[in-house]
Formats: sequence, C-alpha cells, structure tokens
Amino acid sequence: MDERPSPKATRANQEFFDILAGDIFARLYHAFPAPTDLIPDGIIPALGGQEEIDDNPERMQALYGHTVQWLSDEGYLRFGQAAHQDEDDSVAFFDVVLTSKGLEALRKTPGSLTGPGETLGEKIEETAKDISSDAAKDLMKQLIPLALGWIKGMSGL
Repeated sequence: MDERPSPKATRANQEFFDILAGDIFARLYHAFPAPTDLIPDGIIPALGGQEEIDDNPERMQALYGHTVQWLSDEGYLRFGQAAHQDEDDSVAFFDVVLTSKGLEALRKTPGSLTGPGETLGEKIEETAKDISSDAAKDLMKQLIPLALGWIKGMSGL
C-alpha cells in the first residue's frame, strides 16, 4: 500500500504561509481601521475549499493560527483575544486590526506587481478573492515577501 502523502499535503509551510498571510492581510486591509474576527472554520472554505488548498483541514487551521500569531509577534497586527475552539482545537482571534507597521507595509506601491497607484494591500485583497487558482497562488508568493520587506529594491518601493 502506498503511504506517500498527496502532493497537496506536501507543499511547504512557506507556500501556505504566503497564501494564509495574504488572506489575513486582505481581510484586515479591507476592514481597516475597524477590528475584525479571524476564525479558521469560516476562512478555510473561503480560500477556495479545503480540497483546493490542502488535504488536511487540521493542519491548515493550525497553520492559520500560527500565521496570525507570527504576524502579531512581528508587529504587523494585533488582536484582543485568542481562544481555542472546542470542536477542532483551532484558534480564533478576536478584535484583530493592522498596526501602523502592517498598514505601512500594505500601502507600498511596487509598480512591477501592481497597477499604477495600486497599493500592495489592494493587490493582495484582489488576489485573495481568487486564491484557488495557481496564478493567484504564484502572485501571492511574490506579494507577501514584498509586503514583509523580504524583497528590497523593487521599483516603486
């Protein structure tokens, strides 16, 4: 019997991080300055359905929580409360809002990946709407490192 994991389950955590961070940034940028709640149970299906992202829902929900926590630890967002969900042990985050550092990151305008005058936040928000497509996933893998300052020297930054 073949015990190898499916290709979807073997994607690197960093690829998932880009997709999940993009979704988080899109939600918070859209809602700014109002706080919003991030509950993985309602978000994973909005990413195009579990089968489009990964074969293991518990893994994705855990990675979503770790991504929110990491973005908070790095100063891109803050939240009022985190609570474990009884049903599946995922973590929900309440009263989440971008910090000034997060907003500044999303207000960058790298002309090479966005339209004239379009911010990274707007492009991330647009891309997150169709994240189930491979093209959107590939674009998100370029946008998130730009927003986090991991790629320097792009025109418009």
